[in-house]
Amino acid sequence: MKKCEDVRESLGAWLDGELRQSEAEAVRLHVETCVACGEGRRRLELLDNWLKRDLEASAGQIALGPFWREVRQRITERKAWHERLWDWVDSAFVGPRLAWAVPAFIVMLIAALSIESFFPGWRSGSQGNNFATVDSIDAYGRNVALLREDETKTTVIWLYQNQEGENEPAAESTETRPSF
Repeated sequence: MKKCEDVRESLGAWLDGELRQSEAEAVRLHVETCVACGEGRRRLELLDNWLKRDLEASAGQIALGPFWREVRQRITERKAWHERLWDWVDSAFVGPRLAWAVPAFIVMLIAALSIESFFPGWRSGSQGNNFATVDSIDAYGRNVALLREDETKTTVIWLYQNQEGENEPAAESTETRPSF
């Protein structure tokens, strides 16, 4: 902390008494021996004195009596239960406090959608049905079929090519399309 830059950065904290004793002593010794840092100290002290004088002069013009009466009244005032409840609800559902609702909703939605996998047959009391879904996709001459089976979480993908000319538009030639 012996460099002038470090001392200049900590001059304000030193004048306000915010430094540890060892740091404050190092700053004091440096300021006494360094002319530039001593000038920085003098400027900060001058600025501090001007601010104190202006604030003390302005503070006498401010009427704080009504302010403190209102504070005292709000502290001692007892609100009705429904007003306190409304204040609590209002403060719970504003801004950052509402952020908990989004993840909670997502968790509840996932739980509701996946409850069948944890408790098969919970609705009817019997074992759940095993359904399989087949989807067929035809895009750009590539044919794909998907089989999804829910109970074992199995997905089978078939890639196949139509016989020559089947399900293809007549206007397109076979050379321009990729094939399997």
